[in-house]
Amino acid sequence: MWTRWRLVFDWQTLCPIYASDRFGFFVVMPRATQPVSREEVDALPDYYPDITAEAKPDDYGFVNGSVVALDYGLPDQDMIQQRRKYYDEHAQTAAVAIPR
Repeated sequence: MWTRWRLVFDWQTLCPIYASDRFGFFVVMPRATQPVSREEVDALPDYYPDITAEAKPDDYGFVNGSVVALDYGLPDQDMIQQRRKYYDEHAQTAAVAIPR
């Protein structure tokens, strides 16, 4: 999601990835500070198409003063293929950030 779809859909709430292996087992991100409150997570914009991220405050942190999703991605090959198809279908239309 970071290298391809973030740029297509302008997802601003994903934590940057500095390095990773091609399978996503090894991921290097900047150090994030926590805790993040439920209210801070709920104040983030909803994206269409949506990012694949957890909605629990424990899965978010502050990086450079902004709340970002730390836990995003897909757990298995079937889900990866389904989401790739979904994102490919939506890549032709502009993404929309819907503030809450």
